[in-house]
Formats: sequence, C-alpha cells, structure tokens
Amino acid sequence: MNLLEMAGILKASLGIGENIAGVKLFKNEEQIPKGLAPMEKPLHYCSMILLAMREGKSFFARADSHACKGGASGIGLLQCPENIASGTLYFDKLHKCETKEIGSSIAANMPRLLPGSTIATYVAPLDKMILNPDVVILMGNPLMARRIVQAVEFKEGGRASFNTAGIQSLCVDATASPYLKGEVNVSFGCDGSARNSGLKDDVIVVGIPFALMEDICTVLKTHYEGWDKFMRG
Repeated sequence: MNLLEMAGILKASLGIGENIAGVKLFKNEEQIPKGLAPMEKPLHYCSMILLAMREGKSFFARADSHACKGGASGIGLLQCPENIASGTLYFDKLHKCETKEIGSSIAANMPRLLPGSTIATYVAPLDKMILNPDVVILMGNPLMARRIVQAVEFKEGGRASFNTAGIQSLCVDATASPYLKGEVNVSFGCDGSARNSGLKDDVIVVGIPFALMEDICTVLKTHYEGWDKFMRG
C-alpha cells in the first residue's frame, strides 16, 4: 500500500478534510534525499505540521530552522533547554505547576529522542512525501481517534495507553512518543501549539508509527462502514 492510498483511506474512513502529515527524522546525511530545499526562515515544529495539513506545504529543516528549541529537543535535534529541564519555564512563565521541581519532573518524564540523534526533519502531507515517514500525524474529532484505536486493537487486542501532559503535544506526544515506543499516541494538544501555530481547541491529535499504518488502513478500509452503520443504528 503506497502513501497516496493510505492518505485516501484515512480521509475517507475518518472524515478528515485536511491533509494528513508525515514526519521523517533523519539520523545521518546519507538518509537525506537530494533536492530537499532548506527553509527560508525558522518555524516552530508545530507550525510545520499545521501548515502541511492546512496548506499542503513541505518543510526540510535542520536544527537552526526550528524556532522552538523545546520542540526541537523533543525530537532529538538539540539538548533540552535548561529552562525546561529545570522546570523554570513551566513554573515561572507558564504557571503550569505548583513548584519548579514539579516542572522539572514534567520535563524529565517526557519521552524524548536522545540529543543529536536527529540531524534534520522532513514534514509534508503524507500523500506528497518523497519517502516513507517515521510517524504519521492526524488531527480530528474524538471519533477519529476512537476508530484508529479500534483498528489497532482489531489486530493486537489488549488496551491502549496514552502518554501526554498537555505540554509539547505535536513534538513529544505525537512524534517522539510513537517513534520511541512503536505505539499510537493520542494527545489533547498544548497551549504552545494553540498560541504559536493556531491549533484549534476542539481537535484531538494522534501520532502513528509508520510501521502500523498498513494494518490500520487495511482494517479501516474493510470495517469502518460497518462500524459506523452499527453505531448510527
């Protein structure tokens, strides 16, 4: 199943009107295809995702093209900034925790790629990518997330567990966590993505490891109409 087919199945079965985003994290120069143009100015990673979804844009970015250093550190481009690691940012500026130590605990428990393990990122609409992504990111309503979870459980059984803190949603929750754990992760967004990139208040964010995509799409293509028919009565 190719990327175009996957994107079409996800849009049709989940009612997604915007593009679906794919993310590739390059580990070395040899992995980077020729012809990927560098960005003209830095952007937040979450902005790259939202612009890929809403406007169909593609972004090849090294560390210096990532405007948000916290986001860049989450996906392995940089060392975690001291003000995040220490809890200072979450306590003093964002007021997201009762003490600085709690802020430090929030940061320490985020699933992050090792600093320097990623040398560049490539974000694009899934059906326009020139190589397979590592992670696929979708945004939609709770039913979208429910159907993806059901498609995973159809093959694997068990129950799903999600990792989120309402902070660093697109970089850590939707990219680093699926990449590191090999599992779908569901996130409720974050205030930074809403402020800097226009993430809407009423969407759920889902990150999918690419290795699971073909199975998920196969299940959805075969069963979503029956599931919807049952649900609607």
